[in-house]
Formats: sequence, structure tokens, C-alpha cells
Amino acid sequence: MASIVVACGSGVATSETVVGTIKSFLDDHHITGVDVEATDFKQLAQALPKFDIYVWIAKPTPEIKSICKKNGIVDVNGVNILTGNNDEDSYEKILWGLKRLH
Repeated sequence: MASIVVACGSGVATSETVVGTIKSFLDDHHITGVDVEATDFKQLAQALPKFDIYVWIAKPTPEIKSICKKNGIVDVNGVNILTGNNDEDSYEKILWGLKRLH
């Protein structure tokens, strides 16, 4: 199963909103087998290696970028999904990341 993590400062409101939006997008496109979870930024470094795609609300730190690179995790701009501005770019990158797993 593919897995996506969305992280914001607290892991509650903003990231949960984006999780819901991504789940709706996946449902609308009949994409199954993808687990989408939220976490807070404090726990991200520890949790990140078990995910395939990282959707960020706050720009990733150098440590987070390094973890993504080392583990082949695709990072996606979640601000676009949250605001609806240029969200197509973020969804395309999610789809690309999911296709890479097969």
C-alpha cells in the first residue's frame, strides 16, 4: 500500500484539511490502496521514512529534505492543495510519485 504523510506545525487543523482534500481527489480519480495521514512537524523526522510521499505545508527543513532524498520520498507542495492555487501541479506530482511505486 502506498502512503502519504501531510505535516503542518501542529498536525491538526491544516494538515487534516489537506488530508481530506487529497483523499477526495484520490476517490474522485478512483485511486485506491493509498493511506493518507497527518502528523505534526515535531514528529515528522522520525515518522517520515515509512512514507512514500511527503506533502508539506511549511517548507521542508534541510534535515527533512535529506531524509526525503535518502529514502526516495517524493515531496509535494501542500500549500497549493490547501489554497486551491496551482493545485494541479501538486496533484500531478502526487500521481507521478504513486506511479513510481509500481
